[in-house]
Amino acid sequence: MNNTLKLAAVSSAALMLAAAPAMAEGPTLKLGGFYDQKISIQDQDSSAAVQSDVDVRNDVEIYFLGGAQLDNGIKIATRVELEGGTNDVTTTSDAGNRVNGGQATYDQIDEAFMTISGSFGSVKLGMSDTAAKSMTTGLQATWASNVGENITFNGGKLFVRPATVTARSTPAAQMDLNSDGEQISYTTPSFGGFQVSVGYAQNALETFDGLTTAAQAVDGDIMDIAARYTGKIGDVGFKLGGGYGTANEQAVGMDDSFQWVFGGSVRIAAFQLAASYSRQGETKTGAAITITEVDTLELGVRAWMGPNEFSLSYLRSESDSSVAANNGDTESYIVAAMRRTLGKGVSWHNTLYYYDAEDGNPSPTAGQVTSNDGFAFTTGLQLRF
Repeated sequence: MNNTLKLAAVSSAALMLAAAPAMAEGPTLKLGGFYDQKISIQDQDSSAAVQSDVDVRNDVEIYFLGGAQLDNGIKIATRVELEGGTNDVTTTSDAGNRVNGGQATYDQIDEAFMTISGSFGSVKLGMSDTAAKSMTTGLQATWASNVGENITFNGGKLFVRPATVTARSTPAAQMDLNSDGEQISYTTPSFGGFQVSVGYAQNALETFDGLTTAAQAVDGDIMDIAARYTGKIGDVGFKLGGGYGTANEQAVGMDDSFQWVFGGSVRIAAFQLAASYSRQGETKTGAAITITEVDTLELGVRAWMGPNEFSLSYLRSESDSSVAANNGDTESYIVAAMRRTLGKGVSWHNTLYYYDAEDGNPSPTAGQVTSNDGFAFTTGLQLRF
C-alpha cells in the first residue's frame, strides 16, 4: 500500500511538470522575511539551576520568493528561507544544509520548497513542513491566539524543564514527524470551505539533494492526513478540523509512532475563542515503552482593538504511562500578550509567561530536581518586509 502511494505521488508530480505549457513571461524573484529583536527577563525556581536572568535574542529570516504563472493558469512558486543568527557550534558544519531541518544547531537554510497550484489544488515538494502540518497548526489554540512570542519556539529558551519530567519535544507541539525533511504533499481545492491535505516523507533525516546520508534507526515512511472546514453563520466565522500522522520506526521490534490533533476557533466581531486537544501516542519496543503517551490541552482568546491585539492562552500537557517514573508528569503555561502596530510592517510586542512543570513520580530519587516554576517577560520590535 505504501509503495502504491509513493508511486502515485511521484507519477502525479512528474506528469504535471511534463505537461506544463510555456509561459508568456519569465519567472520573478522577490525578497521577504522578518527581523524580530527581543529582550527577555526570567525568574525561575533556583532548584532547576537557573536564577533570574536577562537575555537579548533575535529571530531573523530572509525569504527568497520565486514565482511564475503558465499560460493555462497553473502557478509555480518557490521559497527558500535563510536563517539569521545561526552559529556553527557543531564539530561538522555542512555549509548551510544540515539534515533534520529546522531543529539543527547549524541550519543556515531552514526550508526550501516548490508549490504547484491550480484548479486541481496544490502540490508541495521539498524541504518543508507537510501540507497536513500546515493545515492543522492554525487549529491549535495557542497558535490561533498567538500575538506575542510563540510558546513552541520560545518556551524552551526561557524555562528549564526538569530532566525527570516527561513531555513532548516542544510545549504546543505541532503535528510534525518529518522535521522539514524532503517531502511531497497535496492539498485539495476548497469545496464549500472543506479541504483535505495528505503528505509523505521518506524520513526525518532526508537531505536536500538525495537519500539520507547514513543508515540510522530513525522513523521512516512518514505519512499524515488532515481535514479542515472553514465557514460562517451570520456574523460568526469558524474553523474546525484535525489531523493524524504516523511513521514506521526503524528500530527492531518498535511499534510505529503516531500523533493526532483536533481543534477549532470561533470569531465573533473583534473576539476569537480557540480550543484544541492533541496526543503523542505511546510506542513500545517489545514490552518496554519507548515513547510515552502525552496529551495536550490548549485554550486561547484573542481580541483586536484598533492597532492593538491582545491574547490570553493556556496550555497543559500530561503524560500517561504504566511506568511510574513517567506517569502524571505535567507541563503548563499561562501566557498573556499584546501587539501594537506602529507602522506598515512594524510592530511592538510584549509577552508575559507563567510556567510550571511537575514530576508525577510518587517516589523520586533523592536529590533529583522534580519541579520548576517561574515567570518571564519578553518585549520586542519586529519588522516584516
